Amino acid sequence: MTDENANGGAAGGNGEVEQPVQQPHHHRRRMSPQHIRRIKRRRRIKRILIGLLIVLLALAGVAAWFATSAMKTKNEIQQAVSVATGMQASLSDADTKTLDQKIDQFSVHVDKAYGETSSVLWAVASRVPYYGNDIAAVRTAVTALENISSQGLPALSDALSTMDLNSISIADGTISVPGIDKASDSLKQADTVIANANHSLAAVPTTHIQQVTDAIDKAKTYLGTLNDTVHNASVFAQLAPKMLASDGQARTYLILAQTNAEIRPTGGMPGSWGTMTITNGKVDMHEFVAESTVKTPATPIVPLTGEETSLFTNKLGRVPQDVNFTPDFPRTGEIASALWTNTYQTKIDGVIAIDPVFLQNMLTVTGGVTLEDGTSIDGTNAAKFLLSDVYAYQEVSNQDEYFSAAAASAFSHIMQQSGDPKAFMKAITTSVTHGHLMVWSANSDEQKLLEETPISGNLVTKATDPQVGVYFSDITQSKMDWYLKREISTEFDRVADNGANQYTVHIKLTNMMTADEVASTPQYVLGDQLEGIANGDIKTAMFLYAPAGGRLVDWKLSDGSKLDGIAVHDGLTLGLKTFLLSPGESLEITAHVQSAQGVSTPLTLRQTPQIEGRTD
Repeated sequence: MTDENANGGAAGGNGEVEQPVQQPHHHRRRMSPQHIRRIKRRRRIKRILIGLLIVLLALAGVAAWFATSAMKTKNEIQQAVSVATGMQASLSDADTKTLDQKIDQFSVHVDKAYGETSSVLWAVASRVPYYGNDIAAVRTAVTALENISSQGLPALSDALSTMDLNSISIADGTISVPGIDKASDSLKQADTVIANANHSLAAVPTTHIQQVTDAIDKAKTYLGTLNDTVHNASVFAQLAPKMLASDGQARTYLILAQTNAEIRPTGGMPGSWGTMTITNGKVDMHEFVAESTVKTPATPIVPLTGEETSLFTNKLGRVPQDVNFTPDFPRTGEIASALWTNTYQTKIDGVIAIDPVFLQNMLTVTGGVTLEDGTSIDGTNAAKFLLSDVYAYQEVSNQDEYFSAAAASAFSHIMQQSGDPKAFMKAITTSVTHGHLMVWSANSDEQKLLEETPISGNLVTKATDPQVGVYFSDITQSKMDWYLKREISTEFDRVADNGANQYTVHIKLTNMMTADEVASTPQYVLGDQLEGIANGDIKTAMFLYAPAGGRLVDWKLSDGSKLDGIAVHDGLTLGLKTFLLSPGESLEITAHVQSAQGVSTPLTLRQTPQIEGRTD
């Protein structure tokens, strides 16, 4: 047997030494540049996706936080506006204690809203496309509210602490307004701040978020009312000492008592004229006379414009009973003053227009008055007695004189004692708001201030304060307008193609006299039966004024008739229509008007002052 391991090793059959078996060698494959790029791209995408996810999560968190902040802001604005409503009521009622509480509450809500919207996040969010404008609008609105809170209301509070509204009164013919001169500067400051803030609010555009728009619109509405109240108070504080002749230099005012039973644009035919003199607040009443005693010159007492002559004839400037053919009361005051001076050679410092509705409002506070014939008129019957009963029961020869005497007695009674100061001021405010009390001053500086308030009864010719006017003037030459029922309303229609706001004006006129009443009504009430006018008919001219800078778009009348024409007065476009209503007959008019382009301030309505009249 052969030993395979002999000779120190194994040998092959051929005698060669066997070599160890070698394992196969694997070479590493090189990646192509394209493959490397693909890997890097996948890694980069992964990192981007992770980063994007982090950003999205962060944005979601920020969005959630911002949504919460926005909701808090909206709620605080709404609560501030709600408090502002109560603030307005407290100011009107001269409740200074409650007003101070409301001011504090208002400030708390506004401060919270301002704190939310003052953050960097809100500033950044305001630059986001589309909704960024909404966010900017909210920030503007809140900043305006904050200015009112931090600057305007403290000044208002200072003014009210100086001027005790509860002490404004009339006693024994003396008008007392304690502290009014000291409060003037603070009121002017409050007025300026609140007015500027409201201008900023008015310029805030409509947002894409309805809830936000609603909150801002409410702020505009309520704070706009507050602005008007503060402004009127500021003007009152500036003018009262002067117009009450606190400097001892006596002033004489002409009083026009209008009878709305014979309608005119500013109320009614001025059937009674009289004067009063004020010195250091002390009122001395003089005799009232019927308008027929005032001289009628052959030519206008003051030069009339071509527009005035065309619209109202030259009677406007020379016939005492027609001085308020125009709806612009400052013009009426100027003409009436000149006619009175021409007749009685008395210098007139101003003109005050009142009507039976004003007298009734005031007699509700001061208590009733007994006339020379024993008739009692008070806060329940004065308007009806002076606008209807006096013409039905008195002899034709002295009806105008009786109205004059009755109106004078009622006004003199009011000037003797005010009763409850709060109620007295509220009655005056109500009368001014509805056009039953108007004032014109012969002093140009004072008149300029008056024309910024409703008591002036002026035509609004500023495009930034859009106002539609609807005025009426009697043609029947009767006392039938006690039976003329007027229903007038306005509402926003749409944004027109030219970008202007368009409004719908709806007017319904009804002759409330019945056919059975015609036979029992005195002829003096029914009128002179001019050509084409039967007993019981009401013939009236109507003037519809478009807002300044705007236009009349169209008219539609229920009887199918058309306008009498289009005219211009003091730069305002107006439509003319004369209508004739038989007993029980109605006429409806639907018109569309546009305010000036770019004006977002809501439209206001001014109309010939309403009376209760016949409603059944």
